[in-house]
Amino acid sequence: MAALQPSTLSCSASGLHRATWGVGLGPCRIHVKQQVLGRRAAPSLDTAAPAESTSTRPVVVARSLFDNKNGDDFGDRIIAALPFLLPLLDGLPYAKFIMIQYPFVARAFAPVAPLMYIYHAFPFAPFLVFLAIYNGIVNNTSLPRFVRYHAMQAVLLDVLLIIPQVILNDVWKAPSDELGLQAYILAYNTLFLFTAVCSAYGMGSCLVGLTARLPLVAEAADYQVRDF
Repeated sequence: MAALQPSTLSCSASGLHRATWGVGLGPCRIHVKQQVLGRRAAPSLDTAAPAESTSTRPVVVARSLFDNKNGDDFGDRIIAALPFLLPLLDGLPYAKFIMIQYPFVARAFAPVAPLMYIYHAFPFAPFLVFLAIYNGIVNNTSLPRFVRYHAMQAVLLDVLLIIPQVILNDVWKAPSDELGLQAYILAYNTLFLFTAVCSAYGMGSCLVGLTARLPLVAEAADYQVRDF
């Protein structure tokens, strides 16, 4: 019986031949394997940039918040933020109902309690602090406008509390009927929340170097504080 003569076909440009019959596949497979193993990838000249460490991202975010956006230093930001303690301390007496309903509010403002006690311990202390802020900061042209503008907003916010204070404490005292009592409590809670949110927003904006524009007082503060 005649030996099978496997016919060969050209299979690639590399000159490799594979047999159509299974007789001559062994050497061809070995040769192909050697060719594949012999090919080595050229070393890449491009080096990947090192990945940014995720641990440094909070530091970068914190630094971006405290960047010098308005050309003022951090001392000026603290001076601009401190006057907002005035409306906050004057607005805390309106929190008596909401602190009873939600005790966590009382715990949140517990660090301010000693300052509030000192502030209300002397009869003329609020008035003296008011004059000190208005004459020492708002009318002090040597300070940046950023500082004087926020101090003026804090002063005007404190002035806004005078009218509801007179109405709630002298004119409209705690009613006896249920509907009137609910309205009375709602008025107290609204005044406290408005004052606390505005004060916190003003202080936070000052500390990060942003200009805060509070409702009801921003336009008046713009008019009162001029660049000299």
